[in-house]
Amino acid sequence: HNQLGRDADKKQRTRKKKEKKEKKHKTLKSDGDDDHMLEQRKQDGASEKKTQQSNLKRYFPFEYQHIVAPMVGASELAFRLLCRKYGATLAYTPMMSSTQFVHEASALDKSDPNQTIANSNICEFQTIPQDRPLVAHFSANNPQHFAQAAKLVEPVCDAIDLNLGCPQRTAYLGHFGSYLLGDEDRQLVLDIVKAGSQSVTIPIFVKIRLLDTVEETIKLCHQLRDAGASLIAIHGRYRASWERTG
Repeated sequence: HNQLGRDADKKQRTRKKKEKKEKKHKTLKSDGDDDHMLEQRKQDGASEKKTQQSNLKRYFPFEYQHIVAPMVGASELAFRLLCRKYGATLAYTPMMSSTQFVHEASALDKSDPNQTIANSNICEFQTIPQDRPLVAHFSANNPQHFAQAAKLVEPVCDAIDLNLGCPQRTAYLGHFGSYLLGDEDRQLVLDIVKAGSQSVTIPIFVKIRLLDTVEETIKLCHQLRDAGASLIAIHGRYRASWERTG
């Protein structure tokens, strides 16, 4: 009887050890599953955020039925607010040089909380909370400067616009606006759009003029879209050239 009792105790101890080991294994497996689920949630969250940002760039969360286009010497803050009072739902700033904007912004006193991008009159840029939705309109021939300027104004506007339509002689001399629409500058233009799109979470717009043929214009639009442009405004005139006849 004593031997049978010892055998029974031994079996019971063995069974308990086995149960304890199985329980520990299940706990470890459960912890591993939890870690895996947590990592999966992180990946799903990152993917969802990326999708939301992509959708934001293509499907705008603001009304754009009545638009105040960028006008030199007219589209400053006071005029934009007046237009909004009478029904404008989206307004552009006048064209600003992205290179000059970045240069002037670097001189701001960052220790002074009263000096901000919105009120420091950088390139005559001023805005207030009632001035929304707003498109910041830049000229550029340098991808890094365009991206930096876009990043600077991102907190106080709703989209960034690249000017590829300006026909003025200053654009010819500075090599920007419609004078970037030739084939020789196509890669530069696409690099500018791509740099801007990658630097901000708000949409990138592009303003262009007509090229020599409809097919060439459509091809340019497709290239701009693939580079990251969410909206393209076409000024229905041909791109400027200083090689005029007649």
